[in-house]
Amino acid sequence: MNPFKKTAILVILASSLITVQAKTGEETGWINAFKGQPKHYTLKRGNETVPVAPLTTLLVGDQIIIKAEQHRMELMLQGGTKSVVVTQSNSPFLITEEGKVPTALGEFWKSVKGFLSYWYDTTPVEGHPITTGLNKGDEKQSPSLPWLTHSTRLIAGERALLLQWRDGKAPFRVQVTHTPLWKDTIILWEGTAENTHWITTTALNFDTKRKYYRVTVIDANGKKVTRGFRAIASDKIAGYPQQDSLTWLLQQDRHKWGFEILQRLAQQ
Repeated sequence: MNPFKKTAILVILASSLITVQAKTGEETGWINAFKGQPKHYTLKRGNETVPVAPLTTLLVGDQIIIKAEQHRMELMLQGGTKSVVVTQSNSPFLITEEGKVPTALGEFWKSVKGFLSYWYDTTPVEGHPITTGLNKGDEKQSPSLPWLTHSTRLIAGERALLLQWRDGKAPFRVQVTHTPLWKDTIILWEGTAENTHWITTTALNFDTKRKYYRVTVIDANGKKVTRGFRAIASDKIAGYPQQDSLTWLLQQDRHKWGFEILQRLAQQ
């Protein structure tokens, strides 16, 4: 398992890289993982400070600052083909044109951006990076998990989950549970999100015997939401390919497979 806290994201192997001149502001990749909390890092973009969050797109010219020796951040550059670890020893770290998304990944990158725009409920703007992080919404409202529905599926296996929600007041208590037939609910994992609307679990085994799992988010005011998903074996999915399965999933029903796609982007 990766020792860093997983908050996001995607490794794509390209057979060839086409080198072109990059300009400041062109997309390079994303934040893949970091240890600690967002407050332990600064992401500078020109004169602006960008929030550090799962699936944050990185641009040529971005600068990453590590605030303490014990913290580190893993980046995926060149469209996911190059891993870079930023520590206090190489901080501040400047993302140069060497890290830009290669032309060879253009169509795939476009598909990923389309999915994330859907997931984060944003309107894609030509020439602009993926909107980062989840809209926190209204802290007076109960938390919501709009992407977990009766049709949501997760491919069975052992994996950590990136969980995200909207609305509600921090801090949040988050649980992943399973309720066997005619038995009490079993808490498989529990954690606290102090000041974010997302959290990453430890590795959990999602098997087809249990089938149905639930996620519960409880905010500081005691308001909560519970939604679920089903675990399904990959060999039971019609048309599911053994190779390049992420590309296949990106072409499927987002209501059914969006949660699985997000985990693929976050688990690498």
